[in-house]
Amino acid sequence: MNLEKYGLTPRKTYFLVLITGMILSVITFNMEMELLAAGIIVGSVMLLSLVKRSAERPVFDERDISLAEESTHQAVMFTGALGGVFMIIVSIGMGLGKWGYPDWAAPYFLTWGGIVGLAALIEASKRLRGVK
Repeated sequence: MNLEKYGLTPRKTYFLVLITGMILSVITFNMEMELLAAGIIVGSVMLLSLVKRSAERPVFDERDISLAEESTHQAVMFTGALGGVFMIIVSIGMGLGKWGYPDWAAPYFLTWGGIVGLAALIEASKRLRGVK
């Protein structure tokens, strides 16, 4: 994949695929298209693997001091990957009508989503201001 002519480095492409896949899977899951959401997650993971394999140099290299901070993000992404696998399993189960969640659980999921959203906004504002 030679996307650099469009200004997309492998690292930017990696994050673009990651964020787009997450957003699309959440949207389709909320539209009650659970199987499609699971397919989007699987497709995103396959695209991320393709981006990493086709890059001329490692997308994330801990030896480079400018990328050393990414190791923490890698740990968070690993945790997110485990959550993604769980999400695929739950999406397939809900899409096939085998599983569901009780209505009383919705406020907990909304609270958790709010906390994650707030953490993302704080991290984004720190990056925009250049705070480390």
